[in-house]
Amino acid sequence: MEKPKKIAKERIKKLFDLAEQEAKKEKWEKSRRYVELARRIAMKFNISISRYKRKFCKKCNTYFTSKTVRVRTQKKDMRVTYTCLVCGNIQRYPYIKEKLKRKA
Repeated sequence: MEKPKKIAKERIKKLFDLAEQEAKKEKWEKSRRYVELARRIAMKFNISISRYKRKFCKKCNTYFTSKTVRVRTQKKDMRVTYTCLVCGNIQRYPYIKEKLKRKA
């Protein structure tokens, strides 16, 4: 891996760690800014942030804590629903893959 991408990945990890710390202190604006910067770096260097995918709102960049998100599972549709309590955005993720992995 080339050096700029490696540095960018380290920065993204650090920014998400900082976002988590600030969210725990309930400093939402700082937390939101860190997530925004991490996403911008990832886009610039074409880096996947799939490991952080479910940790922030894709619309308002709020880092998810128990006070900023509601998580529900829908057995009928086989999906997990994340509702951002800041902007009201709804994100749905299928959980069929996770269920199949546990059976195997």
